[in-house]
Amino acid sequence: MTMEYQNISNNSLFVRTSAVASSTVLGLCCALGVPGNVAALVMLAQHLKDDSFTPKLMLSLAVSDLLSLIFLPVWIDALLNGWVFGQGLCKLFSYVVYWSLYSSVLSVTLLSVQRYLQVLYPQRWAKLGQKGQKWLIFGIWTLSGALGSYALYYRNVKQKAGLLRCYQDYENKQEKIVILLVETLVMFFVPVFSLLCFYHRLHQRINQSVSFRSHRLTKLSVRIVVAFFIFGTPAMINNLVSMAMPWESDGSNNITGALFCINSCVNPFLYAFSARTLRCRRKQHSDQPQENLKVSKHTQTKNVHFLYSSD
Repeated sequence: MTMEYQNISNNSLFVRTSAVASSTVLGLCCALGVPGNVAALVMLAQHLKDDSFTPKLMLSLAVSDLLSLIFLPVWIDALLNGWVFGQGLCKLFSYVVYWSLYSSVLSVTLLSVQRYLQVLYPQRWAKLGQKGQKWLIFGIWTLSGALGSYALYYRNVKQKAGLLRCYQDYENKQEKIVILLVETLVMFFVPVFSLLCFYHRLHQRINQSVSFRSHRLTKLSVRIVVAFFIFGTPAMINNLVSMAMPWESDGSNNITGALFCINSCVNPFLYAFSARTLRCRRKQHSDQPQENLKVSKHTQTKNVHFLYSSD
């Protein structure tokens, strides 16, 4: 009996400590990420009339990150004091956060796909056109909304450890495994694999010619992958452990969830503020007017050179 009480006491202490630590991390994310993404929105909004697809996609990324960050004060209060906003807002806020997180991850993934196609297959990318590019962004948000819709059903308010909590309330083990598997695949393995694969192919293409040995995009891609691994791996490991175990650790969920949110904080610094073409080379966009695209090797070489030297 004494040993059981001690285990419960230690677990409660870990949950409380993790809540304080997670709240601190989330508070920093909110303080840095909200103004960072707002600044990115202001900067990127000036380039919406440009032909380039990159600033439009970065703008979508900044909007999704900002949406996930502005709700952090609510979750910080819920971590420390319990959920006091009712079940309806529990479902709604959770859905918006999941929607924005999926949109952020899919936008990052599409950035790598766009660079890959634009450099190695410029004709195929040109066929997409402005209308097709708009449909891509619309598709990201639509798919993200569908992927995050499970929060509207599974998020519920129940009492845990003396406080009301807004959390995923699965009806059985199978439902839990399916949801966590989707999160792990879409939010981690798919984007990381895409980033590694597409940027590796781009790097190989550059190294085929001595004149293309610019490492700017390589450094950017390394920062992207490192950020995903550092801040995403703990949450995905926690998901895999939760799928395998009959129990779930609130403390681990708090910590890994807070770490995952850091991605939304650092994204504007990784993408928007690293794009030199948005700051000082507006007249020389890498997205050439589609009617001027040529099949020749000379034109493809020019596109590769600019994309890697200006971003």
